[in-house]
Amino acid sequence: MSRKVCRDTVLVIDDDADFRALIETIAELSMVPMLQAPDCRKGLKILEREHGRIKMVFLDYFMPGMEPVKCAAAIIAKTGPSVPVVLVTAAVNPGARAAELKISRWISKPVEASVLKSLLCSGGP
Repeated sequence: MSRKVCRDTVLVIDDDADFRALIETIAELSMVPMLQAPDCRKGLKILEREHGRIKMVFLDYFMPGMEPVKCAAAIIAKTGPSVPVVLVTAAVNPGARAAELKISRWISKPVEASVLKSLLCSGGP
């Protein structure tokens, strides 16, 4: 029987404190280290400080302080193609929003805990 291997450190950039708390709970249960930021600027500072440690980024679409396209482009420039960036949004047509940001992975809010766990552990999108 194969055992799911959970990811290393995950960064959650989302202005919704409740959503960050949900991912934090699931990450703790999955023994996945998690860092979090309430906006893109703070998330980018964490990416600079923790370069190489972060193995996945969850990114909200609607946040104050920076346009979504600029935020996503800056994150992708810092992480490179080996770090999955997952758009998490309550926006209408999340697939189109993800394409706009040049992100291939997305999930819609509200999110089921099981979906988040599958993303944190191997076998995610």
